[in-house]
Amino acid sequence: MAFLTTVFRDRHQEFRAGWKILLFLLLMVGLGFAVYSVLPVPFAETPVASSLIPFGMVFLVTWVMTRFVNHKPLSAVGLWLHPRAARECGVGLLLGFLMMTGIFVIEIGLGVLQVSWRGLTVAEVTGAVGISFFFFASSAMFEELLFRGYVFQTLMQWVTFLPALLIMSVLFGLAHSRNPHATLLNTANVLLAGVWLSFGYLKTRSLWLPFGLHLSWNFAQTTLYAFPTSGFAFADRRLFLSEQSGPEWLTGGEFGPEGGVLATVALIAATWYILKTPLLRTPDGIITLDSVEDILPTPPRRGTDA
Repeated sequence: MAFLTTVFRDRHQEFRAGWKILLFLLLMVGLGFAVYSVLPVPFAETPVASSLIPFGMVFLVTWVMTRFVNHKPLSAVGLWLHPRAARECGVGLLLGFLMMTGIFVIEIGLGVLQVSWRGLTVAEVTGAVGISFFFFASSAMFEELLFRGYVFQTLMQWVTFLPALLIMSVLFGLAHSRNPHATLLNTANVLLAGVWLSFGYLKTRSLWLPFGLHLSWNFAQTTLYAFPTSGFAFADRRLFLSEQSGPEWLTGGEFGPEGGVLATVALIAATWYILKTPLLRTPDGIITLDSVEDILPTPPRRGTDA
């Protein structure tokens, strides 16, 4: 009995990290099977359902694991609404936008990108922007919860930050390697994006910064600058028409800028900025998955025996 307790629990009587990760994955697979086995396929493939269902599943499983296994609030996974949360999300939105804007300006300057207006009406612009923002926001939060959320943070407790970063970034890259027009370079860039987003979490111990980065990078890439995103054209979510003529190693070709060296440079520079800027830091007093405020002994009061 003592042996089994040692296998499953640590010295604080908490489930060991490996079992937590396994349980998270089993719940995701089981929930996914249950949901998609009862939903009609045409409904599940609609834009709204295909965006909200994966997000809803990872959100629910994250809540279950955080609340009932770690015995902490959901916000401990990096969703605290602390006073700096708006700044973190705002910095992420601005930085992701500036990165993609830099790539766009360079390609225009080099003459390898031509854009033209689609001739949309005001109503069509509003619809395209609204649908695109909703889609990229839900997909960004889904991927952040999946790749920088419970599993990543639990893995950090188990094997420390750098190995956890490498493992989850490789998985992030591999998850996009089956996308249309995937190559070794764009898979490496997506892996690098995983590093970029993981350092965003580490600097703030929050998902608001990586969420903002992820959302604005994809939204600007597709809707504002008419690039493909991760191999998908998303033609109905663009405000412009675009045509690229440069070498694929530079522009990323049909995979989008994520497949070119301009994105490599932008990701490295942005990661350096995140690590160095004083604008971003971990707020005081937040509870994280690895904080120990709930297992430390209560300090004795004065005048009582220790």
